[in-house]
This record gives sequence, structure tokens and C-alpha cells, in this order.
Amino acid sequence: LEQLKFAFMLFRQYDRSIDTSEIHAELVERMREELDYRREAAHMALFRGLLADQPTVHVPEVVPELSTGRLLTMGWVDGVPVKSLADADPEQRNRVAVNMFRAWYAPFYRHGIIHGDPHLGNYSVRPDGSVNLLDFGCVRVFPPRFVKGVIDLYHALRDDNPDLAVHAYETWGFTGLDRGVIDILNQWASFLYEPLTDDRVRRISETGSPAYGATVAAKVHKELKDAGGVRPPREFVLMDRAAIGLGSVFLHLGAKANWHRLFHELIDGFDADVVAERQTAALKSCGIEPAA
Repeated sequence: LEQLKFAFMLFRQYDRSIDTSEIHAELVERMREELDYRREAAHMALFRGLLADQPTVHVPEVVPELSTGRLLTMGWVDGVPVKSLADADPEQRNRVAVNMFRAWYAPFYRHGIIHGDPHLGNYSVRPDGSVNLLDFGCVRVFPPRFVKGVIDLYHALRDDNPDLAVHAYETWGFTGLDRGVIDILNQWASFLYEPLTDDRVRRISETGSPAYGATVAAKVHKELKDAGGVRPPREFVLMDRAAIGLGSVFLHLGAKANWHRLFHELIDGFDADVVAERQTAALKSCGIEPAA
């Protein structure tokens, strides 16, 4: 909810004359999907395929003969809540965090698809540290060009390349940007990407406090308001929410990993055309319409 509030701040509080129809359409579309259990069953089948090569991530099976548009029945998976690992051995917590990282990022960078609700209640942990991924009501399919824009922004921040940053934001769908607004947006982007640019074992946030993210968001909010505001694309809402939600899980675990190398395992050799082919095939196999 807090991340959705931040997205609404970006849209509304700088200039109330801004047309918010796109953000409204995005949330309405996702909410309607949340209420369609047949679609959620298709999402579960989709993610079982997307994560088939990840032996440390498990997705329950749907029981179709006991499921309808209003009732979803699935197989049982054993596991304990992530919160119960707060005092677990650090190596176990690190292992769980790495498995959760792959559970979320592998589908995005390989197929342009995310599980849009990565909060603590949607994971459980098996004794071997592998994770169960639950609740597929909120799934977002992105055009492969958007995924490339996410990677381009990473390279822009890493290499201090402002022209590439502009290109990346425009690929996402931001419009009417000037250098001042880009610099402000980069503060938020740097906060999100910073652990991915740092090639060493570390916590996801060196401050160790979720409050730091709120501080950065508030600073960005004020500076954007002073600059006249910005109009993010509808895709920004769940992407930002999911990234922050997953980071908060890693903070809760107190996990350490080389996030940079985990990230590069997924993005090295990225090809948007290959992602488009994979995405189309995966969606078609589950009867889901591809992204526009």
C-alpha cells in the first residue's frame, strides 16, 4: 500500500491538473484480475513453467476439477513463514534470500513477467531453504522493450551516462523530461540499483533500515514537486512496488549476498527479441493474452 501511495504522489500531488486515467486504468485492470480465479490458475501454470529450471523455487499445482472463476483449489506445499527465520542461522537466511531473488527476477529478465505482490505472506520456506511462491492474483506482463529500458537504466547509472538514462526513462514511457528532472529521478533509481552495481557480498541496504527508503522517497517527492512534477507511465506502479517489497523482505532477513553477480547472471547477453519469443510462447501455453 505504501508503494502505491508513492506512485500516486508522483501522479497527483505535483499538479492536480494531470490526467490520472492511465494510473487508474492500471490499478483497475490489476484489481479485476485479482478477482478472476481462472486467470490466477493460468498465472500459476505460467509461473510453474517460468520457474521450471529453478529447483529452489516451488509453485503449487492447481486442482482444475475443484476450481472455478470464484474458487481456486491448489496442492498443499509445506513451509514455514519467512518471519520465523529472523533468528535462524545467517547462512540459511542468505540462502533463502538468494532463492527469493531468483524467484522474482528470473521471470522478469527472461520473460518480461513479474509476480507483482512480493510481500512476506506470499512466500514460505522449506527445510532445505528453497521457497514456495504463493498468490498469483497480481501478475504483470511487460513489453520486452520495457525490460531493456530497466537494464539500460542500470548501465546508465553504473557508467554515469546521462544520455542513456534519458533513453531508458523514455523507453519506460516517461515524457517531457529535462536534465533537472532526470537528476531527481536518478536519486530514486540509484537507491534501487545501488546494491546491484556493488560487486561484493553485502546487505541489500547498508543502512539496514526500511525507513531510509521512505526518506529517499520523501526527498524525491519534494524535489519533483518543486520542479513542476513528472508523469510516470502506468508500468511504473507495480514495478516500483514489487522492487521495494522484495527489498524489504531481504532487509527483514538481514541477508547478505553478492546481488551484483546474481543480477548479471540474469541480464548478461540480454536480447529483447529472444525475450519476446519466450514470452509469447509461455503466455500462449497458458492461454494468456500477450502484452500490448
